Amino acid sequence: MNGSRLQFARFLVGGTVNTCTGYGLFLVLSWWLPPSAAYSVTYVFGVAFSYAINTFFVFRTRASVGSAARFPLAYLLSYLVGLALLTALTGAGLDSRIAMVVVMAVNVPLTFVMTRRVLRGGTRAPEDDRASRVAAPRHREPSPR
Repeated sequence: MNGSRLQFARFLVGGTVNTCTGYGLFLVLSWWLPPSAAYSVTYVFGVAFSYAINTFFVFRTRASVGSAARFPLAYLLSYLVGLALLTALTGAGLDSRIAMVVVMAVNVPLTFVMTRRVLRGGTRAPEDDRASRVAAPRHREPSPR
């Protein structure tokens, strides 16, 4: 499996954990809050949790102030797309719990691409690419005679 595929597989695992946690939080909050408010609170929680998952597990990078500052910007577009879609679907009469599943399906590939660009500059992870791990021949110094 090449680096990008392995990253995407880890992204799906990490995203599944984050999504299930976030969806559970959304369901609980939606008992007391309107769908858009429950979504907003859930989203903020999800971004913070996602930064940790994506930094340490998915893309295996070091956390930094810079990436932590940029990370929410990547999610801002995803949030706006999701909120617009949720609003449109619930406005058309779709139950908010079903609409949220549609929102998540749209946001997964969008978020992967944006997250990778923020944390890795859009490049593949060298530690995941077996071809990049092939050691270069070592240069030997001539032995003294």
